[in-house]
Amino acid sequence: MGGQLPLVDKPVLDRLAAEVGEESASFLLNSLMQEIRDSGSELVQHASEGDLNQLEIQAHALKSAARSFGAMRLGEACQALEFAAKGDASAELARLLDQFRAISEETLLAFSTH
Repeated sequence: MGGQLPLVDKPVLDRLAAEVGEESASFLLNSLMQEIRDSGSELVQHASEGDLNQLEIQAHALKSAARSFGAMRLGEACQALEFAAKGDASAELARLLDQFRAISEETLLAFSTH
């Protein structure tokens, strides 16, 4: 999933910093990093409770936020979760959540070194 996509699309981050300033961009990036951490826990909780509607909503929201900061692979992982929840593909969720966790950890590491 998303192997050819960049983990973090640096031009997107650079554009954000140019639009809002370095300090604001840093604040927003830190907020996104917290959202990634929080959403990961919430996605797992929704999946374990069988609440596919909330899983779909949470995955969709994080997908949009991730892509707006250039976290392209994370956006793809969220989209896969969103579509699996929408299509009631419960059997796929464990595998997709594992992929999400791995990609979110890589993304957080990449963002923390930016």
